[in-house]
Amino acid sequence: MNRLIFIFLLSAVHTVGAAAQRVPPELVRYADAVFYNGKVITVDKNFTVAEAVAVRDGKILAVGTNVQIRKLAGPSTRQLNLAGKSMVPGFIDSDADNAFAGGDLYKDTMVNGIVGKRVRDKSVPAMLAQVEQLVRQAKPGSPVYVRMADEFRNELSLLTAKDLDKIAADNPLLLSLSSSDGIANNKMLERAFAAGLNKNHFQVVKGADGRPTGQLSSQALGFIGWNLRDWPELTEEIFQEQEKIVDAFLRVGVTTVTGHGGGYTVTIISQMFHDGRLKMRIRPALDFARQNPIADQFLRRTPNLVNFGLGEGMVRIVGAAVGPVDGGSDDGGILTNEPKQRVPEGIGGTIHGANKWTGEQWTRKQWLSDLTDEQKRQTEWNTLQLFRKHGWNISGNHNMGSGASSIVTEALLDAEKQPDIKVRTMRGRNSLDHNLIWDAKSLALAKQLGNQMAYGLNSEIWSQRVVRGEEMLFAQYGEKMHTMQPVKDLLQAGLNVHIEGGNAKAYPLWRIERFVTRTDDSLRSKNSGRVWGKDQAIDRKQALRMVTINAAKFISEEAMLGSIEKGKYADLVVLSGDFLKVRDDQLDELRPVMTLVGGNVVYQEQ
Repeated sequence: MNRLIFIFLLSAVHTVGAAAQRVPPELVRYADAVFYNGKVITVDKNFTVAEAVAVRDGKILAVGTNVQIRKLAGPSTRQLNLAGKSMVPGFIDSDADNAFAGGDLYKDTMVNGIVGKRVRDKSVPAMLAQVEQLVRQAKPGSPVYVRMADEFRNELSLLTAKDLDKIAADNPLLLSLSSSDGIANNKMLERAFAAGLNKNHFQVVKGADGRPTGQLSSQALGFIGWNLRDWPELTEEIFQEQEKIVDAFLRVGVTTVTGHGGGYTVTIISQMFHDGRLKMRIRPALDFARQNPIADQFLRRTPNLVNFGLGEGMVRIVGAAVGPVDGGSDDGGILTNEPKQRVPEGIGGTIHGANKWTGEQWTRKQWLSDLTDEQKRQTEWNTLQLFRKHGWNISGNHNMGSGASSIVTEALLDAEKQPDIKVRTMRGRNSLDHNLIWDAKSLALAKQLGNQMAYGLNSEIWSQRVVRGEEMLFAQYGEKMHTMQPVKDLLQAGLNVHIEGGNAKAYPLWRIERFVTRTDDSLRSKNSGRVWGKDQAIDRKQALRMVTINAAKFISEEAMLGSIEKGKYADLVVLSGDFLKVRDDQLDELRPVMTLVGGNVVYQEQ
């Protein structure tokens, strides 16, 4: 009996072995690529450093030792010896609206349907002479949109519709001073009112005679910048421009970008995806309701599109955007709870900055004391309520100061109390860009929302904006700059914070070094070597997390992006050296020698 059992088992083993030899090659699933003999910095929970990684079907198949991973290679598997170099997850950049062709269309110069450059000169009269030249180029009666440079924003804000009528008597004309401040001539005002802009909207500024001055803020400006402006033609040049932008990011290791974008921008991205020309992951936050006084109508007609996407995670909608509460350092508009040290002459803003939702520079209205209930509903506060009602999270929103973030956070807390919420389940975190200045109040409010929120931290203290030869942050805040970007405090408070990007010139490794050393290295002025807030310095491991896995949380995609772990997208960057061993002040000298998106090589150093 035992002999019969033995013969049966031997026969079974032989049969299985023979069957295995007859398995069609199509059913054998080896790795597509194997990278070995490196320092694979996974950025997983334990910050594991492995030797090798295998990739299959655009995702991570396995991570481990050289022996473990090379066993997964077959005859057709690409194998690359990393020769001791570091491999890290692909970097994720937020605040990337400028990474989109047409990303600033709502405020860009546009004449005869062609997008042009912003107007910049040495004086206001010289700038207006350029505007007059653009009007002369325009077809009779066609709208003219002009983006004005920052240097003389305070003086430009004194202009009125009557002043612009002298420049453009027959053409509708809009001067955009920022994303939230602009001036229209009477032809453009007539066009806007005929199209549905409420003449009594408080952001349509009135003079002593009760007539519109032409000065417009926030939603009133957005109605013209978005609702009235036609798209430029989708030309091959536009697609090539987007490809150049993408290639610049891939060269510095950025594999995913996110930022707010309008319909024109997202259409460019969609067309490129369908034509097989998109090499980087794009995560737009839609602008359809941003600075839109009829946002309620748009939201009733639009389905909730959060998480809608294209391809294997190549394009995904991550939320929607509202207009900014505050401005920037260059217009004195960073809105803070605590006063700044100085208001530079001619720049604008007050000792606390400027509230863009109220159009403070023209209306003089304060957020907490001067708005009626109706006027409050005419601000982006109401759009935030509508977004929550319909299940949209916000993303890609400018927010520089503690006063601005306090207002937004309180609005989000208000939104949760609405009795008529239609979509209860939120599919993404609310998130804010920049977040330069914090205080006790803004931090306490942020902690109330906890994991529901995420924050990008910009690097402006290490490369300040310069206006008329002055570094704007230092001119207004002086030594208070040591308290900016208190990243250690934010992490200790349990906030979802990451290092934002959006500019390939300020590449991720440059930003990592800034947050590790707290030493400036200006891309805008001659100053460098100053240390700001050394007590808030973080180590390189934490900094790497903040451009990878923490950045993935900003777009609620930590399950698929931000670390090198089995099942996640194979978005990988091979560096020129050892990330863990170079000196702190040499981190920005490392460079990507290879970038992969979905396991495909999209950049390789020649």
